[in-house]
Parts: sequence; C-alpha cells; structure tokens
Amino acid sequence: MSESTRRARMLREALRPYGDERNPGSHSKLSISLPTDLLEVVKAAAAESGDSVSAVIAASLRRTLEDAEQARLDAAIEAQNEENLDWANAFLPVTARLWADLEW
Repeated sequence: MSESTRRARMLREALRPYGDERNPGSHSKLSISLPTDLLEVVKAAAAESGDSVSAVIAASLRRTLEDAEQARLDAAIEAQNEENLDWANAFLPVTARLWADLEW
C-alpha cells in the first residue's frame, strides 16, 4: 500500500462524520491551489468514499473548525480547573479549622 493510499484511507475515515449531508444548503465555487501530494491524497479519499473532491475538502474544513472549537473549549475548561484548584487550596486552612471545631 502506497503512502498516498494509506493517507487517503486515514483521511476518509477521519472525515466520515463531517460529510456533506450535514450542510445541504447552497454552495459556492472557489478555485484553490494545493500541494500536489496533498491533492493526490484528497483525490484518493474522494475516490474511495464516492464523494467529490469538493466534498472531501469541505468535510476537512468542517472537521478543522470543530477541532478548533473543541480545543478552545478544552483550554477554557482547563483554565477554569486551575482557578477552581487555586480557590480550593486557598480555602483549605479555613476548611481544616471548621472541621476541627465540629463537635461530632
């Protein structure tokens, strides 16, 4: 199996959930230039999946946008987790005193 074929299969599998049926609205034409090796992978993925080259590129862009949004959310959650940990550590001595003063 050639490297191009292997990469095309990986691309096809990665993009399956982002297919064109998610956005059946209008489409616009655009002319772009791609590196030849990348275009070969896209064409092979399109041929294997039965989709057009445009559909493969659109799915790739959808996935990239969703990945970026997920990364942004993950970073916000991580920042919030750090802040929550800082607050918990700040109140640890107060909590320890309250627990020590409790009568069981």
